[in-house]
Amino acid sequence: MKPSFLLRVVGSLLSLLVAGCGRKEGYQIKDGKVVWHSWRGDGLLGTRSEAEIADASGFEILQPRGYARNPGHVFHEGARMDGADPTSFHIFKQDPETARDARRVYHRGAPVSNADPATYEPAGMAGLGRDKADYYLRTRPLHVRDLSSFQVLDAEVCGREHHIWARDRFNYYVGEQPTPIADEATFQVIQSWYARDAKQAYFGSQPITAADPATFQGIGGEAGEFAKDTRHVYWRGQMVEEADAPSFRLLGWRYAGDAKRAFFCYAGDIPPLVLPDSDGKSFEVLGPSSQGFGYARDARQVYQGANVIDGADPATFVIDSRDPERASDKNRRYHHGKPLP
Repeated sequence: MKPSFLLRVVGSLLSLLVAGCGRKEGYQIKDGKVVWHSWRGDGLLGTRSEAEIADASGFEILQPRGYARNPGHVFHEGARMDGADPTSFHIFKQDPETARDARRVYHRGAPVSNADPATYEPAGMAGLGRDKADYYLRTRPLHVRDLSSFQVLDAEVCGREHHIWARDRFNYYVGEQPTPIADEATFQVIQSWYARDAKQAYFGSQPITAADPATFQGIGGEAGEFAKDTRHVYWRGQMVEEADAPSFRLLGWRYAGDAKRAFFCYAGDIPPLVLPDSDGKSFEVLGPSSQGFGYARDARQVYQGANVIDGADPATFVIDSRDPERASDKNRRYHHGKPLP
């Protein structure tokens, strides 16, 4: 390929990239009209569109890519908000995605169900507000039983699956879901997915009926998915039947073990897997591979992730410090857990 042609190709791609990166959604006043620009995609590939939404006369852009109004209507992201009153429309400085008028409260342009605009105020967290009767998460009421005791426990996990983020005297909350608290005085959240009080242990929005609340504790995991008491080990609230709770421990690089056996803990929704013929007493993690999991060994065999490396000698097996996909023992070398010639 000629250098001049290559330079033209690279220059064209860079021009597309720069142009694409500059294509953002937003309002524009153009030839006496208000135009809403949309761009769906990344810097190079995507779809650009524009739509004329109103006359420019009397049009006020309140946010470049959010709320706007004219004498007759209110808009959000280029769409008309049916029933919104432009005269009394007001955006909350504490939460710019939330607004109100004389009739309703709005979050990202959608009405907040049953909220009272006269008494509604943001409640210290994006998307959370309250009025004289209730708290609201984005557009949905939480039906809080005791407003005076409601508190945010962890705003960072609000909306994540199974994560506990708020509570009042009677309930705790996973997303918008309230779950009754058995003993308010002793209730505490551990690892966000798990909680306990003197009478009950909990995972997400469900009680763990088999758990012993007195000894229940969180023990970690990539996302805090493991817990145990003196009798059982729990993964995502489910009992790990094969695990010995008193000796169970997490070992790193997705491995776990107890006095009898070892486990490999896949990411996502796959329960811990017992490693066949593993020996929990001698099992040890050797280090990481470059694929997000690691190497381990016991007195009998060597493992890469959940797989046994056939024929590997555990006593002399070592990982190459310069390349974690390469390893060796007294007999041979390995790459990605496979013997090399």
